[in-house]
Amino acid sequence: MSLVTRILAAEFPADQSAYATDDLEKIEESYAGPSSTFLVAEEDRRIVGSCGVKAESGQTAILRRLFVDPQCRGRGVGMSLLKQALQFCRGRGFREVVIRTSARMEQAIRLCKSLGFLEDGRWTLGSATLLRFRLRLT
Repeated sequence: MSLVTRILAAEFPADQSAYATDDLEKIEESYAGPSSTFLVAEEDRRIVGSCGVKAESGQTAILRRLFVDPQCRGRGVGMSLLKQALQFCRGRGFREVVIRTSARMEQAIRLCKSLGFLEDGRWTLGSATLLRFRLRLT
């Protein structure tokens, strides 16, 4: 999906090595199944946001590819995608949701924290500092 790769290249070039894009090459396959989905936000027939959900293990889902076009930020697109993803997770019986992000992705971090996600891990991968946030649904 060009939205994600374009944002990574333009805004987070130092973090690109921490984000493999193989799932984006085959979105239908990567996010197939009853415990997975890939949400997109559109405006004027153009994709302006994305968020993927996959089962990570047992009762835990992982959110991936939460990105919003820079021209559409601050208009609720990310919040809407994140709320839809959480609703999907609750509907599938997940008890918690995790998201991993780069420390440089400050807007995504603020968005997750605003919905109650708490940081529960931090590590370095190359030049990127990665963070893991967790939200308990039950």
